[in-house]
Amino acid sequence: MATSKNQTKAERQQTAREKARQMQEEQRRQEKRRSLMVRWGVVIGVVVVIAVVIGVIFMNSSRSIPDAGPAPSAGNDQGGITLTSTSELAPGDEGLEEVDATTVEIPEATGEQPETVPGAEARPAGEPAQIIVYADANCVHCASFETENAEQLNQWLDAGEVTVEYRMLDFLDNPATGNYSSRAANAATCVAENSPENYNSFLSEVFGSYTGHGGQGLSDDELKDMASGLGADIDSCVDGNTYRPYVKYSGAQARAAGVAGTPSVWVQGENWATAEQGQSFTDWAQGIMDAS
Repeated sequence: MATSKNQTKAERQQTAREKARQMQEEQRRQEKRRSLMVRWGVVIGVVVVIAVVIGVIFMNSSRSIPDAGPAPSAGNDQGGITLTSTSELAPGDEGLEEVDATTVEIPEATGEQPETVPGAEARPAGEPAQIIVYADANCVHCASFETENAEQLNQWLDAGEVTVEYRMLDFLDNPATGNYSSRAANAATCVAENSPENYNSFLSEVFGSYTGHGGQGLSDDELKDMASGLGADIDSCVDGNTYRPYVKYSGAQARAAGVAGTPSVWVQGENWATAEQGQSFTDWAQGIMDAS
């Protein structure tokens, strides 16, 4: 290879052009790396901002819901509402005007099924059997339970054979859904207060909607429209989060009772979790009711 001293003018020009080309390529590579770093920096920055915003929204939304608030007229001291037929509710506990979730002492979770829960009892022969359902509006298994058993529950209710108490919980609250579990439970309680004859139908529609939203939940407007379609006006109740403290209280009472998941169903004081594997809820419940 010729040295720079021995190169011809044309060769020296070619060498200079090659060096210039290499310098330009290196500069382009450096600029590309800088551009990628800037882009990734922007992406990371946006993700961090979004995470911070979501966290702030969640914290603010949690802080904006007080621990204490009014109880519905059909509410009881466990945060439940009891159906005596498909269109009628039992009166609430006398004197229960307000609840406070901070007054509920929650022991350390054991992970074991509770042997009993407050209020669960075996009613004597001649009285309607007692059914208690702990449920979460955003629980796929709760939706399945309702789909499979709502017709039978309604038949028992209208025949006067059972009462069904729903204790709607906030277990699956998530900022990504705007805390849908609590919002839906609040909407249901609003229906119980303002249009009790539609409470059962509203719950059925809430659980039935799960297949459509797949866990993403419904907006408040959708919940209000759902109630309106049944003839219930709950707009101001939903907008004001009127019974969100009651939902908090219901969740606290469930945790205090050792309920760790939903649905958790009790018939005449017996826990469905103790049923034989493969036995349907209807068969299991009917057996207990027949033995009472």
